[in-house]
Amino acid sequence: MSEPAEPRPRRDRRKNFRVEWNLPATIYDADRHLERPCILSNMSNGGANLTGIRASTIPDEFRLRTPLGERRSCRVVWRTENALGVQFTDCGADNGHPTDETAFQERSDA
Repeated sequence: MSEPAEPRPRRDRRKNFRVEWNLPATIYDADRHLERPCILSNMSNGGANLTGIRASTIPDEFRLRTPLGERRSCRVVWRTENALGVQFTDCGADNGHPTDETAFQERSDA
């Protein structure tokens, strides 16, 4: 009788390494007069996981103020009742993080 195969570890398909933060941040949108506290659970160069919010009350696109004072433009890629997964959509000169368009251009030039 053969022994059961060991389960293989689940492969992480993320493009960027994520750092666990669990620090307070703020979701805001000046045009909609929106400002909501949240928890920045983890973050990478490409996006973040935000918790501690009623996700249904947050628009699909907004700005995020991080604990380090960065301001990032975000697009929601998934949501649950109390969490959001967001992709950063900015190429802010103030934070040095490229957008998807910039990253694509850099890959194409290589």
